Amino acid sequence: MKPTTGPLLLVPLLALVMSSCSMGLPSERKPEEFVLSDGTKIKCPAPPPDVIVKGGKAYAEVTAKRLETLLQATGGVGLDVERIRQELPPEVATFEVVDFRICAQYGNGVLSKQEYRAFTERIVPAYRKNPPAMTVSNTGAAASAPLVEACGPSFTTRRPAARFVSYWTSHIIRLRQERNTQFHDLRNLMQVRGRTPIEMAGIDPYEEVFFTLDCLERIGYLKTEKIDPPNMIPATLVENRRIIFLQPSLTIP
Repeated sequence: MKPTTGPLLLVPLLALVMSSCSMGLPSERKPEEFVLSDGTKIKCPAPPPDVIVKGGKAYAEVTAKRLETLLQATGGVGLDVERIRQELPPEVATFEVVDFRICAQYGNGVLSKQEYRAFTERIVPAYRKNPPAMTVSNTGAAASAPLVEACGPSFTTRRPAARFVSYWTSHIIRLRQERNTQFHDLRNLMQVRGRTPIEMAGIDPYEEVFFTLDCLERIGYLKTEKIDPPNMIPATLVENRRIIFLQPSLTIP
């Protein structure tokens, strides 16, 4: 009679191999169930607990919110997938938070089937095929990682947020230091900034400025408001806005 230990040992070995190959995949993440308006049930794989580095979850939440807004604005049509990929979290665990948030928003009826399909069929495969490099850079210097995490990604500017957030924040702080309060506005910010760096040729500076101001307003450092009567910044179609500083110094939450 032939021994049967070989096949019996093969079963747990195969299970171990399969488990090892699927680490980090949705099948290894605890699913949460959502019921769509038509009664269809979907399961969203939640990210594994205690695997996200400090600050990673907050950054993922901001990323998911901005991506959700982009999907809603476009209906999932005409997305610059490569541009989006550059802004997605390079850490797999952090991206899993984004993945879950987008799925949950679909399950809660916030995103449509078309918008969610754009995420699952276009954005997720692009991320998995070529995840962004785990680097944070800025014009002339390394960007402040806490500030970049607090601001989150920009899916609509030509450059990734990590390339310009610290640059514009430094000039906003200079505006505060070098101009009196009545001159704290967009027009004076551009004057303080001075000559356009060569590497920013062809880039709309106001897209980056508005993103940075929105971030600094969200973390409570400042706020902006319209000027009455309205006035336009010379040689642009941009309306000038007043910048009001709320905190004595910039503190990243």
